[in-house]
Amino acid sequence: MPILRSSNPAFARGKGFSTPSTSELDAMYATQPRLTIDDVIIHTVGLLALLGVTAVIGWQLPPRDAGLGFAAGLAALSLSFVIAFSRAIRPPFVIIFAALEGLFVGAISRAYNDQFSGIVAQALIGTGIIFGAMLIAYRSGRLRATPRMTRIVVGTLLGVVGLGLVDLGLRAFGSHVPILNDATPLGILVSLGILVVAALQFILDFDFIDRAIAAGAPRSEAWRASYGLLVGFVWVYLELLRLLSKIRR
Repeated sequence: MPILRSSNPAFARGKGFSTPSTSELDAMYATQPRLTIDDVIIHTVGLLALLGVTAVIGWQLPPRDAGLGFAAGLAALSLSFVIAFSRAIRPPFVIIFAALEGLFVGAISRAYNDQFSGIVAQALIGTGIIFGAMLIAYRSGRLRATPRMTRIVVGTLLGVVGLGLVDLGLRAFGSHVPILNDATPLGILVSLGILVVAALQFILDFDFIDRAIAAGAPRSEAWRASYGLLVGFVWVYLELLRLLSKIRR
């Protein structure tokens, strides 16, 4: 039986799913429920709601405690590697990740909004539009997950994380990474390129979900799917914040 592997970096270490025969499917469904799109939607909405609640807490942190939000972001980043490189999905880790990521998103959103009023609402609307556009492009067959797309998305994600950590270290000494932060034509072009690649992660998410459902994956895989979508939403949102801030400067 062929093994289904995901091209999404968030799912890269999953166990893989066999494409079973009809009799094997009947036996499988008799012992455990199969994954459905409704499961993915419910889990994703739940994680986004949790992220939203903790984001409100992060937003309301006083300036002297804003560092707690960024510390939560570093903790979420560390946990994301644990989730991505674990063969078995662990729901508690995904839930904790969403809560920590929300604190970080709330804190950084407040920092951006203090400088550029209304930028958070613009980024939220933009994220929703990008998600909808990617879903339409995928369902229409205009965009499909390919090995080349996977390499680009994974490489860009790792590059952005690496540059972000370098930038964080430089800021401790009063400096920063110019290509990430400067509002120059090149800086804006780089942010736009990263945003395009971040949006393509949704295509990898959709591909994984379709393959998992078709292969009769267990319902527990909804946690893996919703985690991947959550990472995509946060990545696109943060890149939109960065891009909009450069344009407004």
